Amino acid sequence: MTRKIFWMSMLILATALFIATLFSNNMILLLISLVLALFVRIGGNKVLFKNFYKKRLEKVKRLRGLSVNKEADK
Repeated sequence: MTRKIFWMSMLILATALFIATLFSNNMILLLISLVLALFVRIGGNKVLFKNFYKKRLEKVKRLRGLSVNKEADK
């Protein structure tokens, strides 16, 4: 659970920096927020969205099974 909290806080920090960049027009903050967002995307994506990917994979498997059954019925 601590890994999820770490990645969530990093994502919130990247979002906050991006919003601050919109108001301040500071290119350095923009680069920092983009690098941080890329870091979160590469390292934390599997931790943050683990349940989403699990449900999505189950749904894809179920739908593939249904499409195979429809083709067999024809």
